[in-house]
Amino acid sequence: MSRCSKDILKRVNHLDDDASSRDLYDDWSQSYDAHLLDDFGYISPQIAAQTLAHRSRQRDVDIIDYGCGTGLVGEELARQGFTNVDGIDISAGMLGQAREKGVYRNLIGGDLTARIALDDAIYDVAICVGAMGAGHVGARHVPQLLRPLRAGGLFIITINSMHFTTEGFARAFRQLEDAGSWQIRVLEQFNYMTQLDRPGWLVLAEKR
Repeated sequence: MSRCSKDILKRVNHLDDDASSRDLYDDWSQSYDAHLLDDFGYISPQIAAQTLAHRSRQRDVDIIDYGCGTGLVGEELARQGFTNVDGIDISAGMLGQAREKGVYRNLIGGDLTARIALDDAIYDVAICVGAMGAGHVGARHVPQLLRPLRAGGLFIITINSMHFTTEGFARAFRQLEDAGSWQIRVLEQFNYMTQLDRPGWLVLAEKR
């Protein structure tokens, strides 16, 4: 693994605000796929898409990909036959890369830590892969990400194991379940980079 790849990974894990996140991902957008797929063996997009494919027989469900980045999740969803996928991301550079892949119905610039410009109850599925954690989407932002999801809709999340505990996601997810906002159907650990020891959590929840 290159020194550049290691430096980027370190920056990602120590982001502390939205501006630094936007700048990092704009700078990284051109080489993002090569670093994650070739250097790190990043498999979270595959896991998320396969999880949905096993749960949904329909392939024309409406999906929102939160923090879509360069479109890695969109590509995996397309491989599974899903056709109605919208993406939202804070980085214009990342959205530019995603647009070139031609797998999204709509691409939207937006900050997931603020109120997003999406109507209520318009999606059957929400997916958030790698966008939750320090300097990214925080535990307090998760309830508003449920708003565009229809009742009975699925929310698939992958998140770094360290952030899952230290940033309060484990507690926040339990509180959402206790409050009747969602019901967690799957909560399991997996290693999301084949070239590194990188434990993460896969969460599949159903909105109530």
